[in-house]
Amino acid sequence: MLCVAAWAPFAEAAGFAMYEFSARGNALGGAMTARRADPSSIAFNPALVTRLEGTQALAGATVVAPQVSVDVNGHTTDAESNMWTIPHAYATTQINDNLFLGVGTFSRFGLGTEYPSGWVGRNDLRSVNIQSMSVNPVLGVRNGNLALGLGVEAMWFEYDQRQATTVGATDIDGRVKGDSTGFGLNGGLWWKATDSVALGASFRTPIKQDLEGRATFDRNGAPVPSTWFRDTGAEGSVTLPGEVRMGVAWEPDDRWSVAVDVTRTFWSSYDELRIRYDDALAPGVTESLKTTEWRDVWRLGIGVEYRLTDMVDLRAGYVYDCEPVNPDRLDFLVPANDRQLYSLGVGLHDGPWRVDVSYTYLWIKGRDGEVEGRNGIYDVRFHDGDAQLLGLSAGWQF
Repeated sequence: MLCVAAWAPFAEAAGFAMYEFSARGNALGGAMTARRADPSSIAFNPALVTRLEGTQALAGATVVAPQVSVDVNGHTTDAESNMWTIPHAYATTQINDNLFLGVGTFSRFGLGTEYPSGWVGRNDLRSVNIQSMSVNPVLGVRNGNLALGLGVEAMWFEYDQRQATTVGATDIDGRVKGDSTGFGLNGGLWWKATDSVALGASFRTPIKQDLEGRATFDRNGAPVPSTWFRDTGAEGSVTLPGEVRMGVAWEPDDRWSVAVDVTRTFWSSYDELRIRYDDALAPGVTESLKTTEWRDVWRLGIGVEYRLTDMVDLRAGYVYDCEPVNPDRLDFLVPANDRQLYSLGVGLHDGPWRVDVSYTYLWIKGRDGEVEGRNGIYDVRFHDGDAQLLGLSAGWQF
């Protein structure tokens, strides 16, 4: 199966999931399943569109600056430092007192790793760069303190991986690139249990993706027969994991709001990385296969919001994100471990407009282990992994 990623080729969340759906959501640790709604609630819980009066729109982006280092058999390599952008946009409208519509576009998965061209593990990976975007129309229905939402998600992505094959003293540079569109469902429930407590839950189904593309090679004068490593068609498939979210929000007064979310992501659907070639690259080489055997994991998010004035909201959040990578099946594609995120943010609003800003520091726990590569077993240590994330969203109510 082919692995996928998001518009920003960097895995911000454990595995390669992405949760940067809005600046407000970033600042609140993603604890948005049950709390007071804004248009980005489409991504967290579609039932919350029923809490948005009139017609509203919200758009923005999160900028990510990641870094990580890896020791391979005693050689230290720093992954290339880059800056990536994750966009989002939403619109909602009220049809009548009980019926609401919305549509959002955002990234749900993100993966990207780039190493220097001459690094020791280049025969297994030099870079991954994948773009992806979801479009998610939703319908919400409310009846008193109870609301339901249902949506359809169309996800497009493009996969682009580079690696080398060393022949003698020469590297053959290989590249596999393909794209696909897959579809899934999402739904949610929201219940105002008391005057101060609300409960929410949502789900997303798995999405099957079937990629088609090409494998291309630059042989750089390597001493191999002319029929080896020739450009050819390539294909692969992946079932992206489904997820279930549950949340509770507490508003003790008109200024404070505290929410907690838990998310279960069913990563066991990602069990292998397989690329099949239309023509053999060399005698007997018709595919590449990497066994992954990832595990289902939990994510915990906590967010606090305080209305300082009628125009200013202050926010803080915390996330603990468990890593699904099987420690017995490590690879260079996802140099990851459990992560903790610490966030702050501010919201400004006056009449029909609003602006939200967030800052997040992400810390990745180090990991020691072994990677089974094409040239044998590597002793590896991933360390000094972190990222800075800056989010900005702007909205308008018509």
